Amino acid sequence: MKVAVVGATGAVGREITGILEQRNFPVTEFVPLASARSTGRHVTFRDEDHEVRELSVEALHGVDIALVSVGAPASRSFIPRAAAAGTTCIDNSSAFRMDPDVPLAIPEVNPESLDGSPPPRIVAVANCTTITAMLAVAPLHRAAGLRSLVLSSYQSVSGAGRRGVTELLDQVEKLRGDEESLAQPSAEALPVGDLFGKTIAYNVVAKIGDFEPGGFTGEESKMMAEPRKILGLPDLAVVATSVRVPVLVGHATSILAEFSRPISVEEARAAIDAAPGVELRDDPEHGVYPSPLEAAGIDVALAGRIRQVPDRDDALVLFSCADNLRMGAALNAVHIAEHLFLR
Repeated sequence: MKVAVVGATGAVGREITGILEQRNFPVTEFVPLASARSTGRHVTFRDEDHEVRELSVEALHGVDIALVSVGAPASRSFIPRAAAAGTTCIDNSSAFRMDPDVPLAIPEVNPESLDGSPPPRIVAVANCTTITAMLAVAPLHRAAGLRSLVLSSYQSVSGAGRRGVTELLDQVEKLRGDEESLAQPSAEALPVGDLFGKTIAYNVVAKIGDFEPGGFTGEESKMMAEPRKILGLPDLAVVATSVRVPVLVGHATSILAEFSRPISVEEARAAIDAAPGVELRDDPEHGVYPSPLEAAGIDVALAGRIRQVPDRDDALVLFSCADNLRMGAALNAVHIAEHLFLR
């Protein structure tokens, strides 16, 4: 198949390119595309050098699959026309996630969303934090019927792109040797970047996205809306808090889930252990529980710290982690392509 990676020079685009190669996806022609400022750069695929071309609808002519990792405005500008011309577009942005005519797919969770006839020409990849949570929660929902969710996310700086990583590393360097001053910091002396708005080094920032009416941020709104669509539960009660943490790669979620019937820790462990896309890491007495570094670079989410809510037999607390660039974006996009074209 003729496959385009749109946003090929970005972090997720590079990850998609590597995964296509690692999973031996049947690519007969590889088309790397990006914005005008990246035109002329080169990427390697299967030991061959490919020049990056500027993204346009014309550049997608004859492409079977476009794996897209650009911002929502750019996706909106070209994906409908590319899809109408015959290209299946799998989009990592938020542009089409809540469109009722576009599947919001995690193949390990809701593969039925991809099984329309004819197959969908536009498929939205869920938010990386939503994917991290849903891979852990979906097996429990299938077992006991989910009634409500409270999600708290701890999201790495790479979720904000290369600028986020650079901002953290720059601030760590500026504070090197002066760490003791952070016990009583001078606000004026703290390094603050343009991206996070507050110091991210040695700190956490309880704001991802812009604040919206009601006080939730854009990221929190996504985390509340997307599970309803993915699980087919339009009335599901979901409340979310998203926090940026000084971690390079890997998002984590703390999950409080309420169910329609009693469910024990042992049943929850068994359900997660048998589910695709998630690995049970739940033996705290022996130091076994998820962390972002353990999830980095692997092809599953990690779930553990499963606890019964005191005095409740129908509610559980658990913790999940996943590589936000790989499992939470690039691999999910490739999994969608595999589901659509390789079954």
